[in-house]
Amino acid sequence: MALKFPRSPHEQAQRTLTITTHRTGHTTTIAAQGRIDLATEHPWHDALMTTATTDPTTDHLIVDLTAVTFLSWASTAVLLRAHRACTRRGRTLTIHARGPVLTGLQLTSLHDELHIVPATTPAPSPRRQAAASGWLIA
Repeated sequence: MALKFPRSPHEQAQRTLTITTHRTGHTTTIAAQGRIDLATEHPWHDALMTTATTDPTTDHLIVDLTAVTFLSWASTAVLLRAHRACTRRGRTLTIHARGPVLTGLQLTSLHDELHIVPATTPAPSPRRQAAASGWLIA
């Protein structure tokens, strides 16, 4: 018998993962926002591996993890598989990360094999324009 624990709408929203794909020329950017864990690993794996292995127009794959709040250890294996798949096909893979996700990747020594670019600010959302603030700086 499986136990089920009720989750509030706020808790449900924190457990979601949004994946967006953007192509510019021969570069494909896959941006993730939210948590990448056991519950969300399947769509993450599919998006990354499909682009790394079957997209004939991609020469360079950028994985943007700057808006990821949690990356499970098991999900880091997907990054390594995608990197190796890109290498076999003559493609490059670059990972943009910051905060705890960057620290986790560095602690695992994956930065020795993967090309990881530290980011100091989150990646801008392609869907929203920056809101103008009411502050006037003179």
